[in-house]
Amino acid sequence: MNRDFRSIVGAADIEAIVWYHTEYYNRTYGFNHEFGEYVRKPLIELVDRASPRERVWLIGVEGTVQGCVALAEVSAEIGQLRWYYVDESLRGHGLGGRLMKGLIEFAREQGYSRIILWTVSLLEEARRMYERHGFTLEEEFTHTLWGMELTEQKYLLILK
Repeated sequence: MNRDFRSIVGAADIEAIVWYHTEYYNRTYGFNHEFGEYVRKPLIELVDRASPRERVWLIGVEGTVQGCVALAEVSAEIGQLRWYYVDESLRGHGLGGRLMKGLIEFAREQGYSRIILWTVSLLEEARRMYERHGFTLEEEFTHTLWGMELTEQKYLLILK
């Protein structure tokens, strides 16, 4: 199996990222159709900005997009981790950890002092990954999101 990490994102890649997120989170957690637009709109905006301080990393397996993570600029000091996903068939091979380490290294190179991310409490596997890489829970609140009552959580990583 040919695994390819890349950071070039075109229209087909954007739609693949949106599809994987929408399909997985709908099937696994019951998120409604609003979730796809939650992914699509800011992803397109990030790609259109073409900022050297922002990047999308993709895992391509045999020509498909089966994993991704992105770093978006919030401010000169803060980057935001977004759209972290690894296809279920590829989990357990260290690919998610490699994506995370690459993102953190890139954030340091770009001069960010902190990385934030937003998630929801029911994504336990993802939260464990974030915590393994040094992220700590900073705040949380419960509200209706994507057709469900969810506890949204903000995590923070201080870069040293």
